[in-house]
Amino acid sequence: MRTRLIALGATCIMATGAVAADLPIIEPIYSTPLYDWNGFYAGINGGYGGGLFEHPFVISSEGDGGPFDVLSGSIDVTAGGFVGGVQAGYNWQWNNNVLFGIEGDIQGSTIDGRVSLNLTDIDDVLPFDTLDADAGTRLDWFATLRPRIGWVNDRFVVYGTGGLAWGQTTSSISASIDGTSVFDTSITNDRFGWTIGAGIEYALTDTITFKTEYLYTDLGSEQIASEDISDDPPTTFTLDSDVAFHVVRAGLNFQF
Repeated sequence: MRTRLIALGATCIMATGAVAADLPIIEPIYSTPLYDWNGFYAGINGGYGGGLFEHPFVISSEGDGGPFDVLSGSIDVTAGGFVGGVQAGYNWQWNNNVLFGIEGDIQGSTIDGRVSLNLTDIDDVLPFDTLDADAGTRLDWFATLRPRIGWVNDRFVVYGTGGLAWGQTTSSISASIDGTSVFDTSITNDRFGWTIGAGIEYALTDTITFKTEYLYTDLGSEQIASEDISDDPPTTFTLDSDVAFHVVRAGLNFQF
């Protein structure tokens, strides 16, 4: 009896081992966690900007019926230059696929647009022999404060943005007749306006992202010159500057 029990036990052990050998081996599954966009970030950027800087002008005079416009028009110049600066912001990631954020940036700028005019009277039909004039506007710097909303796909984000903009411009105009300066003025304006744009951002590492962005910015209109050019009759020349421009830039953000 004892020998039979031992033989039966050995048979069961061998059968169990054979079944176990036939069972599939389940390997553990490791999944890569989705990228986390939440939190503060700061970074650097650089790019190129430009646009059409408009300079509307009016020459007005005084008559028996009161003031009237003698001549009006606009001196429009194509402006361009490089921009570069820093940005910082905060992201909130909602439901894995939606990104809300707020970002501020400040940019140095070499965007500049100028136009020159040279007239020579060759038939003695004008009251002068030569007239030389120069006018233009330079964007010294600008800054924006913008909410962002985007669609997230793990390490990739595409977003739209828009908000407030402000900056500083330096405008100048000079003119001389027959080599004698008629007026020469330069003015620096602090400007306020708006901006709108879009961009894409990709996480290169767990803490560094790369982005490219387009912005259109309008800093509004400011008067840059108002000169009395004649006493009899009283005649005044006024000149404004309208600054709006496009920027395409790329940069790196560092999350912390």
